[in-house]
This record gives sequence, C-alpha cells and structure tokens, in this order.
Amino acid sequence: MHIPSASLTLVLLALALPLQSAPDEWKNETVLVSPQGAETVVRRVGSDTILYKNSDPHLAIEWGLTNARNTIVLAGMYAVADRIDVPRDGVTLIIDQGAEISQKPDTKFTPVTPGFRSRDGTRTPFGALLIYNQKNNFRLLLFGTVTTPGFPVMFDGRNEKGDCGLKGGMLLSTGKVPDGYWFVDSKKVQVPLVTLTGVGNALAMEGCEDCHLGMIANLAAEPGALTDETLDLNSRCSGISIERLVGERAKEIIDCNESHAVIQEMVSVGGPQKHPRTGAYQLTGGANFYGTIGDSGKLQDVGFGQKPVKGVAVSGPRFTSRAPLNTRSLKVETTTIHEKGLTTRLIHEVPQLPDALPQFTVKTTVEVTLEGGEKKLYAKEVKFDLRDK
Repeated sequence: MHIPSASLTLVLLALALPLQSAPDEWKNETVLVSPQGAETVVRRVGSDTILYKNSDPHLAIEWGLTNARNTIVLAGMYAVADRIDVPRDGVTLIIDQGAEISQKPDTKFTPVTPGFRSRDGTRTPFGALLIYNQKNNFRLLLFGTVTTPGFPVMFDGRNEKGDCGLKGGMLLSTGKVPDGYWFVDSKKVQVPLVTLTGVGNALAMEGCEDCHLGMIANLAAEPGALTDETLDLNSRCSGISIERLVGERAKEIIDCNESHAVIQEMVSVGGPQKHPRTGAYQLTGGANFYGTIGDSGKLQDVGFGQKPVKGVAVSGPRFTSRAPLNTRSLKVETTTIHEKGLTTRLIHEVPQLPDALPQFTVKTTVEVTLEGGEKKLYAKEVKFDLRDK
C-alpha cells in the first residue's frame, strides 16, 4: 500500500509527539507538599493552584500519596497527629532536607498490630511509628529531620500465608531520626544508603528475602562514644547481600540470627565494645540455638538459635511468624578495623528540592580521622530518577 508523502509525515509526527512530551510527564505525576500558615497545602509542580489542604500534615501527605505517583515534602515544620500510612503500590515519597516532622502535642499515634513480641512471649504495642508501609514498590527518600518518638519507618509484609507479603521498593535515608528502621516479611527491597547517629540499631530485618543493602552506617554521637548494632538480622532472613557496614565502637556491627547474609566489606571505627549480655568483644554476632514462643507464651520446638534462658528465647523473632529456617550463615569478604579511629563525620550531598527534580545524585561520605590526622573515606553514591518505574 502506498502512503502519500504528506500523510506519511503526519503519521511520523504523531508517533513522535508522545516521545517528545514524555520527559515532562513526571510533572503531572508529582505533587509538592508545603506549610502555609496553619495548614499544609498540596500543589502540582510549577503551579500555584492548591489541590488539597489540611491542618494536619499527615493527611496532606497521605492525600498526595493517594492521588499522585510522587509526593515531595518541601522544607518547613510539620506537626502530625498520627502516623503516615502508605495507601497504594508504586508510589514515591521524598522528604526534603529542610523538612522537620514532629508529633503534635496531646496526640497519640495509631499503634501497629500485631505488636512487638517481647522475650517472655507477650505482645506489646509497637509505640509511635511515623511512616508505615504495607504496599509493594514504595520508594522512600528521607533527607529531613524526624523528631517523633519511636521508629521512623517500618516496611511490614506480614500476612496469613506466612510468606513475604511485601515486594519491591526502596529506602534511602541520610536524615536525622530518633531510632532505626524496621523491615519485616519483605522481599527484594533495596536499601542503597542509611545513616544513623547516636541511637539504636541502624536497620533491623526479620523474615526478609533477597534484599540488597548498599552502605549502612551507625556512628557515635560524640568522639569516643559507643553505638549499638549497625544491622540486626533478627531472624529468618535469607539472600541478604550487603556492600558495606560501618560501625563505631559497636556492640556488634551485624547481629545475624537464623539468617543468611553476605557482606562485601565491614568497617569498624575503634574496636568492638564488651557485649552487655555475652561479655564478648565481637564485630559479628548471632544466635545458634533457640525455641519458638507459642501463643501461650511458653517456649516450644526448641531448635536453632541461642539456648533458652529461664524458659524463653534469648534471641528470636519480634514480629515475623514465618516458619523457622533452622540454619544460619554469614560471610564477610573484607574486615577493616581502625583501632586508632578518633572521630567520624558524615558528609551528605543531597538534592535541592524541588529544583533538582526529576533526577539527581545522592552521595554520602563517612570520614574517619585517625591518630596523627590521617583520614579514611568511605563513600556511597546513588543516582535517582523520578521517571523510573
């Protein structure tokens, strides 16, 4: 069939138009959240029109996640009355470096249920939690400050099937937070970069599969101070690959309980501290014999892990109900110990939002100063594009 040249030109132009407009498509899928007086407002990129507003910032953020693919929380103060629940699959939340999220006075956050399983087998509320995700392929980039009590983020894939009910997604955090991050029953989640200073474990995981971690660093709040664990594989994790873990005079850099992990590099600033329970000085730890706590709160089916103390498990799952693996393996390719490490410093290079959108690079460098002034640098660079799906 012969197509006249003029018609052929129109056909080619029609085919080309979607390709030409595609670079700006992200603007139609992205909203900006910002404070305005006593309210928090939501706008499109490049528009002054207010799409939604609310006196409670967490509702404005949830509206953005419900109605747009990408939600950017810009610089400002946000006092929330409840946690932020991720409403659907495949959305992205970015919290700007200049954003500070606090708890509104005289409010109480909705607790996560079922709650935290204590060592005596009882369940207790998980306490305050800022961002709660039960959806697939949720991406969170946290550059700002969180002062809400409790844990800042939880990826929770628990379900009645007893498998990983949450698949895909990403966490990247260079922000200031009150405690570490939790992942439960989650599969193929990427954690390219997480830093924590002075509080708790940087990252804890249970029942997770095939997750790749980049650089996870847990540093002391002041020179000579101690840190907890950098990575806590609390139980029943498999296929966990890690590029680099950094700890500073840590209780343990990794606690690997009934889990399987491979670490390319482990860096210790100063030697390990004396473990408060075992009395050992070790960079890696993990249980070898433990039991399952049944519904009655009694120890049952004694198996892999640590030996029970006073009839309960010393180390075991706090959230997951996945079946025991009954095996454990940990491989560390390279270990570097800076016994004479005096101080550490985090150097973050993060995007200026919203100007840097839709693509930008995040870079964090851990600077270690040794006796005599010599410096050792450990860096991680992550490229990010809102247009990636």
